[in-house]
Amino acid sequence: VGLLKHASNVPQCALKIEEILSHAGFPQGAFQTLLIGAQQVDGVLSDDRVAAATLTGSEGAGIQVGVSAAKRIKKVVLELGGSDPFIVTRNASLDQAIATAVEARIINNGQSCIAAKRFIVLDEIAEKFESGFVSRMKSLKVGDPMDPQTELGPLSTADAVKSLHADVQKTIQAGARVLTGGRPIERPGNYYEPTVLTNIPKDSPAYREEFFGPVASVFRVKNIDDAIRLANDSRFGLGASAWTNDPQEREQFENEIQAGMVFINKMVVSDPRMPFGGVKSSGHGRELGVHGIREFTNIKTVWVE
Repeated sequence: VGLLKHASNVPQCALKIEEILSHAGFPQGAFQTLLIGAQQVDGVLSDDRVAAATLTGSEGAGIQVGVSAAKRIKKVVLELGGSDPFIVTRNASLDQAIATAVEARIINNGQSCIAAKRFIVLDEIAEKFESGFVSRMKSLKVGDPMDPQTELGPLSTADAVKSLHADVQKTIQAGARVLTGGRPIERPGNYYEPTVLTNIPKDSPAYREEFFGPVASVFRVKNIDDAIRLANDSRFGLGASAWTNDPQEREQFENEIQAGMVFINKMVVSDPRMPFGGVKSSGHGRELGVHGIREFTNIKTVWVE
C-alpha cells in the first residue's frame, strides 16, 4: 500500500494521482491520499504498518521526516532543495547553451529543485553569454499558464513572490547588479519579472540560498578549476549542467562536480529510466530507475550448501 501526503496548497493534484492509479487498475486502497497537515506526518511514520518513506520537499521538511524515521529505524529517501550550477565554457556551442539556459531557469516558472539557478561562465565568453541570456529573458512572454503561448506563468502563492523579492532585494543591497527585472509584476496573480543578477557577493542570498522563481544568478570565472570550485561552494548538490565540446573538460566536470546528477550539453531533467537524487543538503537515496525501486526493497542473503 502506498500513502501520499501532498503539499497542502495543492490537494487536487494528490487526489488526481489517486484517481489515475485507480483507473489504471490498482486494487482499491492500494494507493491512498492523506489530506493531513505537516504536524500529523510524525504520527503516520510512527505507525508500525509504515515501513519506509520518501520525501520531496524543503530542507526543513527533510530534517523533520528524517529524524522521525530515524527514531523508528525506518528507511527514508530525501529529495530536497537544489541550487544547480549551469557552467558554460569557451568550448561550448554558445547559442545552444544560451537558449537552454533560459529554459533551464524558468522550468515550472522557476519553481523546480532541478532548475538551473547559478550560471557560471568563463570570462572570455561572458559578455556574449550575458547579452544573449538577458535578451532572451527579457523577451519571455509572461501570462496565463493555461495559454499555450505563455512562456512564464505565476508563482504558486503570494508568499512565494514576497519571499523571492525579499531575497532579491537583500542580494542587491549586498552589492549585486540587476541586468533585467528585479520586481514583482503589477498584474492579477503571483507574477515576478524574469530577472538576471550579476556581481553577486558571497554573503548574499543569491549566492547561498535556493531561489524558487525566475531569478538567474550569473557568475564569471577565469578557468575550469574556478568554475568547479564555485559550483561546489554550496551546501546543495542535486544536479549540474556543464557545456563543453572538449572531452577532457567533460571528464573533469563529471568527476569533480559535487552533485548527484551531471548533465553535459543538456539541462538537468528527471527521467523515469534514470536514478534521480542528490548529495549534501540536497538529500540522500535515489528515486526512479532500478536504483529507485531498490531503495524500497530488502536485500536478503541466502546461503545453501
